[in-house]
Amino acid sequence: MDYLGFYWTLPVNWAGFTSLPKDAEEAAKASRTIRYQVERVRRWVKDNKGNLLREVVFMDVRPDRGTKAIQSEIGKLLTEAGKISAGLVLVDFTQAFGWRPHGPLFDMILQKDNCVLLPPEPMLLEGKLWDPVEHFRAWREVDFAHRSAKQQAKDTVLAAMTDLKVDGASYANIAQELNGMGVKTVNGRPWTADNVRKFMAQA
Repeated sequence: MDYLGFYWTLPVNWAGFTSLPKDAEEAAKASRTIRYQVERVRRWVKDNKGNLLREVVFMDVRPDRGTKAIQSEIGKLLTEAGKISAGLVLVDFTQAFGWRPHGPLFDMILQKDNCVLLPPEPMLLEGKLWDPVEHFRAWREVDFAHRSAKQQAKDTVLAAMTDLKVDGASYANIAQELNGMGVKTVNGRPWTADNVRKFMAQA
C-alpha cells in the first residue's frame, strides 16, 4: 500500500516560531511536534510494509486554534491520494483526551476511507520517551504564563498612557514619552501616534 504523510502544527508568535521548512526532515529539526509526527507515521508505514511516497508539512495561521487555511492543503492531498490509490496518514491528537483538536481538518478527513488516523502514543525520540499529551499540557502552561505576563505589560502601558492623556498629552506626545522611557509595543516596535491611538481604543 502506498501512503502520503501529513504533519501539522500551530505557530507560536511570541517565541518567533512562525514558519517551517517544507521539507519534512528540516521541519522536524525546527519542531519537536513535527519530529514526533514524522517518526510516528514513518514507523507505522514501515511496520505495515507500506511505501511512504510523499510527506507534507503545514503550519496553520493562528496560534490558538486550527483554521480553514489547512483545508486547501488537505484537499490537494486527498485528491492526489485518490488518483494514485494511496492512503493519507496523520496523527490524530484528539484521541488523547481531546488534546489539540482541529475542527476544519477533521471535517474533511473523518468520512474518508483512505485516511489513517494514528493515536498519539508515547514513543522514543532520540533515545528519550516523548509523550505528546504531556508535551502539550506543559506547553499550555508555558503559553498561559507568557500570555498572563503579556497582559500585565499591556495593563502597565495602558495605565501610563491614560495618565499622560489625562494630563493633556497628544497621541504623538504619548508615543514620544514611551519611546523615551524605552518602552516598546508588545511586538517590540517603537510607539507611534497611530499605534498609541489604536492600542488605547482596543484596550
